[in-house]
Amino acid sequence: MDFLRSSLMIFGDFIRNKEIRKRVIKEELGVEEDEIPERVVVTPMPFNTQFPKNFEDILINMGIKVNRLKVEDQILQQFQGNLFLEKDGSRGFIAFIGRGLIDFTERIRILAMISQIKDILFIGTAGSLSNEILIGDLNIPKYVVPFENVSDFYVDPTIAIPQADETLLNEIYEYAKETEAKAYSALHATILFPYSETTEFLNYLVNIGVSTIDMEVSAFYKVAKFYGKRAVAVLRISDMPLIELHKQKELIKVRREIAINAIFKIVLRFLKLI
Repeated sequence: MDFLRSSLMIFGDFIRNKEIRKRVIKEELGVEEDEIPERVVVTPMPFNTQFPKNFEDILINMGIKVNRLKVEDQILQQFQGNLFLEKDGSRGFIAFIGRGLIDFTERIRILAMISQIKDILFIGTAGSLSNEILIGDLNIPKYVVPFENVSDFYVDPTIAIPQADETLLNEIYEYAKETEAKAYSALHATILFPYSETTEFLNYLVNIGVSTIDMEVSAFYKVAKFYGKRAVAVLRISDMPLIELHKQKELIKVRREIAINAIFKIVLRFLKLI
């Protein structure tokens, strides 16, 4: 019976089984467990939507060695792999780990189980419910209101409060202030699906003080905190659901590129590559 049990491939056992964990990390992240540095960046969006055009050429011109890491997951394969960056002894790992609560939470838990990781930066997009926080601005939330229970399946919600690490937040906020984008640290909320956004619900969020919304950050903060990682999220405002579409399009034209360049610079500063 012990032999049979040891030969099974039950993926949830990666927490206790070193061999399964090694295989899961390689398949889902494209990297060997012992190669991952102390600081990593995660995103629920493809890199070409988060970074400037030709960003790999930009990195190479900055003297940063770029290595694309192949992942085995069939859904993630189409996004060309994760990034391992190196320059002057500094190493950085940037991982696209799936969009939406279920996909993202599965992989952020895998990442959070890796002991040598200390700090995790989330980069993503959010909708703004505020008339002050506009498309192209950044929100770096300290607190998140969780309108989801997916992460509760993995971690104890009474222990894992969705909150950023304050020291890391202050560091990232300072980097943001050095860019051309306008940065805030306003109350954020995570919801289950975009189609759960009704006008009534969004107005309720406004009334309780929520400024921005997304589909992953609550789970990110909770899982990272549960496993003892310092975590913070930088959110680029990509839409404003409570204002007219034509006004949103005008803002996107002018401000999107500034915000993307700001995120790129923040990531490189966080990874100590510039």
